[in-house]
Amino acid sequence: MPQYEIRPFNTVDAETVAHWASTDEDVWRLTGERDSQLTPDTVLAWRWEMHFCFTLRYDGDLVAYADVLEDDVDNDIEIQHLLVAPDFRSVGVGRAMLARVCAFIAEARPYAEVWMRVGRDNEPGARCATASGFVLDEALSGPRYGWYKRPLKPI
Repeated sequence: MPQYEIRPFNTVDAETVAHWASTDEDVWRLTGERDSQLTPDTVLAWRWEMHFCFTLRYDGDLVAYADVLEDDVDNDIEIQHLLVAPDFRSVGVGRAMLARVCAFIAEARPYAEVWMRVGRDNEPGARCATASGFVLDEALSGPRYGWYKRPLKPI
């Protein structure tokens, strides 16, 4: 059985996390920008914009990153970025990270649901979201992104 451990993000992990977005497609999915790259400084900047940032370790090795934003305007909470190390994609690490982040939010914050925006062309991201209990809300989605929501507590 895999031994996953969620931890608060540590700035020394920024370089590793940035290197996980190694293709133009990875960067496009994360930032919405073409012809750019994800840098450690960008990952560090996310830390200052988000309310919570986490890493996931598998038997001690860094394998995933996620961050969470509380939106005071819409009074909701959103998982902004989810990155998985390339060697650990499509094996359940993203689902493990989402499960732990959602459990944290359900326990620590007063929200009935959590949101996650996934690019329409991001099939792996959409599969991960739906496998983690998120449901696409077409009414709020647009041509570039789909908005997925997941209940956190019984209502």
